[in-house]
Amino acid sequence: LLMLHPSLTLLLLLLLFHPNAGDPNDAKILRQLRNGLDNPEQLPWPDEGDDPCGWKYIFCDSNKRVNQIQPKGLNLSGPLPQNLNQLTMLFNLGLQNNRLNGPLPSFRGLSKLKYAYLDNNNFDSIPSDFFDGLQSLEVLALDHNNLNASTGGWQLPETLQESTQLTNFSCMGCNLTGPIPQFLGSMNSLSFLKLSNNYLTGDIPRSLNDSALQVLWLNNQQGERLSGGIDVVASMVSLTSLWLHGNAFTG
Repeated sequence: LLMLHPSLTLLLLLLLFHPNAGDPNDAKILRQLRNGLDNPEQLPWPDEGDDPCGWKYIFCDSNKRVNQIQPKGLNLSGPLPQNLNQLTMLFNLGLQNNRLNGPLPSFRGLSKLKYAYLDNNNFDSIPSDFFDGLQSLEVLALDHNNLNASTGGWQLPETLQESTQLTNFSCMGCNLTGPIPQFLGSMNSLSFLKLSNNYLTGDIPRSLNDSALQVLWLNNQQGERLSGGIDVVASMVSLTSLWLHGNAFTG
């Protein structure tokens, strides 16, 4: 008879008797999230067990991998685990309207992620590689997080343009500085762009000529504010909502 190594025998037995077991690393990361909270009782997850697919606010795909996390509006307070991007099957993240704080983890490599709602929290920084590899991203909301205030704010990195399916990007009151990136005009899927209440300066980029934007909110910039003319918007024939007030436009 063929003799199997004891560790291989154990693995086969686990697969035989637990064919629907969840991913233990997924469970480990979620438990790190819960244990780092100031109010972990808001997430009534068990202290033991490797199958997170039955946990409240957690959803899994057919392979028992976590693909949705939806504890929005629970008044959660505390940081996110910095290895959150190891949840590689994640496609929908809904953390909006909490009090989560500390640094945002990198989302680098979350190639399945389509929807990320991080708005209305207290995150204080965003890493430079946050957007790397988000090739499936369609909706990203970062509103009302005072990001990188200790280092003078931040600018949208060029890696954002790798998210070629992005339709809705909202970063109002998130401490953006500098000019509006030219590359936004080459993102053909972008329909909703909301960048109000930041520290943006300079002109509305000419690259937005003939863009498919339906909503463009650039109002109420702080500091020097946006300036120059606004004639570029005349070619944006798909616009349904345009907010430019509270700036220093001329002409």
